[in-house]
Amino acid sequence: MSFKGIVTKLVTAAKDLKSDVLTAAEKAPAIVGEVAKDAPEVAALVELAYPGAAPIEQAALSAFEVLADAVEAAGTAAGANGLSVSFDQTVIADVKAVLPALKAFAAKL
Repeated sequence: MSFKGIVTKLVTAAKDLKSDVLTAAEKAPAIVGEVAKDAPEVAALVELAYPGAAPIEQAALSAFEVLADAVEAAGTAAGANGLSVSFDQTVIADVKAVLPALKAFAAKL
């Protein structure tokens, strides 16, 4: 499976999760506070269901932060001319480290 295919599956799963969370939040606002209090337990359960999810999330957030900063810095030029973004060795190493877990995670979706 290609990286693009993996990302497509992850984005679809994330959109579904976001939709479910928003629906729950609309129907029961009190749940939001309770879920926030239970965040460490929820993270532990996710790690049990999807081993390696936390490092995948961190690597994705690091890469997205670099991308977002570059888009913001480029301003309107990013939309007009496209944008080339360079990742430093740390981000590259983080992504390389989680690729096997990412592929295993996507295979379960």
